[in-house]
Amino acid sequence: MLLDQLAGDVVYSPYGLQRALSVVREGATGETRRALEAFTMPPEVPGVLSAQAAWLHADYRPGPKLTLDTGPLELDAINAWSSEKTHGMVPRILEELSADEIAVITDAEYLKARWRLPFEGTRRAPFEGAGEVDMMTVEGRFEHADDAIRLPYAEHDLRFAAMLGEWHDVEWRRGQGTVELPRFSTTSSLELDRLLGLSLEAGHDLDALIEGPGLKGLSRIIQRARVDVDEEGTTAAATTAVTMRAVSMPLDPFHIVFDRPFTWVIEHAPTGTALFAGRVVHPTSRRD
Repeated sequence: MLLDQLAGDVVYSPYGLQRALSVVREGATGETRRALEAFTMPPEVPGVLSAQAAWLHADYRPGPKLTLDTGPLELDAINAWSSEKTHGMVPRILEELSADEIAVITDAEYLKARWRLPFEGTRRAPFEGAGEVDMMTVEGRFEHADDAIRLPYAEHDLRFAAMLGEWHDVEWRRGQGTVELPRFSTTSSLELDRLLGLSLEAGHDLDALIEGPGLKGLSRIIQRARVDVDEEGTTAAATTAVTMRAVSMPLDPFHIVFDRPFTWVIEHAPTGTALFAGRVVHPTSRRD
């Protein structure tokens, strides 16, 4: 997991990241396909509400491998979609779009799950390095290790697992006991392309995904996520945005009027050899 590379309070969705990059992988070839080979589409998980969409610049269109619903590449529309699909937990996924970004793939995940055994008896208690916090308590029969616990949710075979310290292998066993867990809420905004090392040169690798002018490449992989854990259960959401860029964006059609004196040259294009050159100050038409 990427947790090894992330410090402090953090939340992210490996599932959402996998789903977003699988869309790009499906339409990629060459170096990009090889770099994303591990990111296949995971199976759908009951209880998790998932959504995906693609957002395209006006000069670009879906390639044969892009089957998502598409919308215009507009910042407000993308952020409104994120807010809707995450029930307001991720109201914005992008703060800006750069001039060379021509497409965005978005993936949203939302989970609201109740504990099978709700917590009771919340009290103020010390937490190392954080002073006093709201500590919840539950008693029951759970899977556990000496420093780890698995707490089942009421539906869909989902569970919350936690262990003291960093994530490590443990031997799970089932037993009767008491669990004290702090109530917490965490939000994160992560630039995952840097952590994944997926800065790829633009080329023709994404032509089956996005059709249009210019060479195309991955630009940014952004994920914003939030989780709330309390006595009743867990609410979690994440939006992932994979942006793509073009090396040379198509410009607006130009209009040049030669209505004042100008110079000119007739040249051999491969060598730049000037064959004829001149200046026009008073243009006159040929009259035979």
